Amino acid sequence: MAIPIHQEARRGFQAGAAAYERGRPGYPAGVIEWLGTELGLRPGRTVADVGAGTGKLTRELVARGATVIAVEPVPGMRDVLKRAVPGVQVLDGTAEALPIGDESIDAITVAQAFH
Repeated sequence: MAIPIHQEARRGFQAGAAAYERGRPGYPAGVIEWLGTELGLRPGRTVADVGAGTGKLTRELVARGATVIAVEPVPGMRDVLKRAVPGVQVLDGTAEALPIGDESIDAITVAQAFH
């Protein structure tokens, strides 16, 4: 059973999705390199980026060659993500209720999504 997102958080991220994309920094190259190595991200591997927001980490994972499934519960954030990272599968969901099948991915990432 999914834990609902607090209405104020949902409202804020919905209304501020574009500003979040403009103002939120990306991730350091060293972190991306480490993740890629540790998770074995390369063509033929699939990773779920949970709480993907506007795709700041998603786009870095895609650049590693892996298939990325972005999971994000806020529609406004998903809309920005779809524009920022065209071609990536973007699903509505949360960590508590992932909208993907068992054993269908090789890795899961969650970057700063516990708010």
